[in-house]
Amino acid sequence: MTQALMDAAAIQTAIARCRAARTPRGSFAAEAPLPLDTAYGVQVAMAREREVQGDAIAGYKLGLLSPSKQRQMGVSEPIIGHLHRSMLINPGEGVPAGRFIQPRVEPELAVVFARDVGAGARRGQVLAAIDFALLTVDVLDSIYAGYRFTAGDVVADNASGGAVILGGRPLPPDVLLDGSHRLRLTVDGQAWQEGALADLGDPVAWVIWAADKAVSLGRGLRRGDLLLLGAPCAAVALPTAGAVVAEGPLGASLVAPIQ
Repeated sequence: MTQALMDAAAIQTAIARCRAARTPRGSFAAEAPLPLDTAYGVQVAMAREREVQGDAIAGYKLGLLSPSKQRQMGVSEPIIGHLHRSMLINPGEGVPAGRFIQPRVEPELAVVFARDVGAGARRGQVLAAIDFALLTVDVLDSIYAGYRFTAGDVVADNASGGAVILGGRPLPPDVLLDGSHRLRLTVDGQAWQEGALADLGDPVAWVIWAADKAVSLGRGLRRGDLLLLGAPCAAVALPTAGAVVAEGPLGASLVAPIQ
């Protein structure tokens, strides 16, 4: 693909083909510059297309929260991706490993909103808008071979959004305010990762940022939306068998068999 063809429509078509064929590819940015505004344009167009096809937006996910990751990717703020109904794996359901290209998993806390959150929301308004927190596992899935990409690449690919495994136990919103809580992930009884929520920074500040960013993308955070708040540890490759086990605050846990 030449630089002249590296426009939003061409990128969207290429991503759709990779997803349909479950085949990775190289970085778009290695072929031509891919600014973040173009990349978000691709992401939003693909999200709207899924909505038209009946796959409603269920919320958003955050990425690149830490300053070190932002420096590595050459950005000065986090990134955001869309969540759709088809991406949600409910408590007790299995993880369909064959549905993805190169899946990885990481534990995250999410929040569910009791009311809409608009741009410019203040801290107290955000806390009052959160219905509950939830232990989740973010199933990452990138179209880029070996997860080698730029910030523009990953934004266009919906922040590597594959699926979200939902925990079944609502947690009080104030768990977000205690950085001593830890998240742990075990995959197939062997590979595990663990990290403290404090390593992610101020979660309320990230919700405020997400509300502003979601509005700028044309929708905003709405009542009932799910927002993933990032992982405090590295992702683990998803095997083809076994189970994903996550543990979080106040004894919360989830188990999802890999199918």
